Amino acid sequence: KTADGLSMDQQQRQEVDRNYHAFTRALSGIVQQHRDQFVLMHDGAIIAYFEKPGDAYREGLARYADAMFSIQEVTVEPIDLGFWSHAAHN
Repeated sequence: KTADGLSMDQQQRQEVDRNYHAFTRALSGIVQQHRDQFVLMHDGAIIAYFEKPGDAYREGLARYADAMFSIQEVTVEPIDLGFWSHAAHN
């Protein structure tokens, strides 16, 4: 458990949930320019856009050693992909 009493899994789920909600709020403003790209998200913010999910995943690991980030695909209908979203496919 961490200092705040949460397990790493609980912290990661909270991060994914926070990022997903922020992503859905931002989606209408980014979908036209970034459709079919993947966003790296951390702490409720869009950090960067990528063409391939694997690239977003590798950048997330490089920036956040604690793996507290998530990846979302920019599509018209948001889908909660969770932490491991597409990461293993590229």
